[in-house]
Amino acid sequence: MMDKIYCYHCMSYHRPENMRQVTTRAGVRWRCIRSIEAARNTTAARDAFGVRQTELNRSRSLAEQERVMREYRRPDYRC
Repeated sequence: MMDKIYCYHCMSYHRPENMRQVTTRAGVRWRCIRSIEAARNTTAARDAFGVRQTELNRSRSLAEQERVMREYRRPDYRC
């Protein structure tokens, strides 16, 4: 994961060539080109992008929670 940069907008990691630094009120942050281009679209297209990204983030979060719970609930067969 060291060769990837975290995108604060879509909350995932991307290759450096797919990222740009953006100045925000909180300072300089990395943002992926895909999210920058999506922000230039119409309001309806931006909303659709946001809905898709939210669904993707939720599914990733649920998958991670399920993985952790499977490991947590793994039976211990030691005597």
